Amino acid sequence: MIRNKRRAKYILLTVIILLVVTGIWIYRTVYVSTGSALSRAEAFLFQRMNVAKLSEQYSLRYFYITNRKQTQDNNELEESFSSEREGNLKFGFYDTRIEPTVGLGMFINPSEWFQTEEIRVKQLRELEKKAFVEQLREQVKQSPHQSLLVVVHGFRERFPSALRKTAFLGHVLDIDSPILVFDWPGDQGSSLRGYQRARGIATESGVELAKTLELIIRDVKPKKLWLIANSMGGQVVAKGFSELYQNPEFADSEIEIEDVVLTAPDVSREEFDEQFKQEISALTRNLTVYVSSNDRALVMSRIINRDTRLGESSLNPSMLDEADRISELIDKDSELITLVDVTPVNRTRNFHNFSLETPEFFDDLFLRLTNEQTPRTRLLYRFETEKGSNYWVLTPGR
Repeated sequence: MIRNKRRAKYILLTVIILLVVTGIWIYRTVYVSTGSALSRAEAFLFQRMNVAKLSEQYSLRYFYITNRKQTQDNNELEESFSSEREGNLKFGFYDTRIEPTVGLGMFINPSEWFQTEEIRVKQLRELEKKAFVEQLREQVKQSPHQSLLVVVHGFRERFPSALRKTAFLGHVLDIDSPILVFDWPGDQGSSLRGYQRARGIATESGVELAKTLELIIRDVKPKKLWLIANSMGGQVVAKGFSELYQNPEFADSEIEIEDVVLTAPDVSREEFDEQFKQEISALTRNLTVYVSSNDRALVMSRIINRDTRLGESSLNPSMLDEADRISELIDKDSELITLVDVTPVNRTRNFHNFSLETPEFFDDLFLRLTNEQTPRTRLLYRFETEKGSNYWVLTPGR
């Protein structure tokens, strides 16, 4: 009797193990493999970035300009750019391999930008200015809009992460255009002193951004030039426009830049209102500022700088009438500046990185860059303030 019970237990255990193994095999065969195949097909069969594609599958080419000081301490070019600024610009391109399964929400931990194999820099090459202009101009000519997208990142960004974040942004935005990152030494440490030092370097780096834009406008000559700056990168843009505005060639009535987009800009409202609005009106056709009322990073910036940052909105779901405060940045009859509040869709960890993690933001941005007229989608809800200004709120999809 005891022997029969043991035999029955062994048989039952064997059956359970066989069922588990069979279940795992079925799951991997039917769901995982097909799911992965569908994901890869969905990600790349319908990808629009044809102009940046290389012959090898899933590989894309991007360009960079940096004002970092270069050292000889490291044989790897990627690690040779220091956190010091200098006036000389360095030019080059880099080829990336991006796994087709890469999507939004994958990189919550910033350290994963360096640990993951999902985004790899396969080739990084420095170029002389002439060769750089020729290669970039050729890509611009091949793009449907004959366009160029310039990206400026913010505080604490190292050169390697700036390359990868630009590749990720291009992959998710999926706009068929060459993409160039203007990299500046924002990696000055996480301390209060490091932040203050980075703000100073951001302002100084505006001089090199102005040189970069002059080079693009004069020599590369895209029909459409788009500029996106995040966080403290907005300070670089503000100073860069101030430099350009001093040049009579760029201060005339001719528009040099199609769209400027600032996401969670770490720029003071006083500086924006008193200086930047006039300069940008002479240089660009459209300015879109994406803001959020729950941005923790800009709350800290406001405390440090003792003023209100441009990227903070005043929208509170329970106090919508306070939208009036931020609308003061817009003249009643102005069609130049569009303010979009992303608070209802901002679900990121520190509520500051929505420009890397929020689908609604990417959809709205894509429409703005690719349409002649400002799109009015169902996700955008319009407020008209008492002063007659329009204030847009990006809402979740229904």
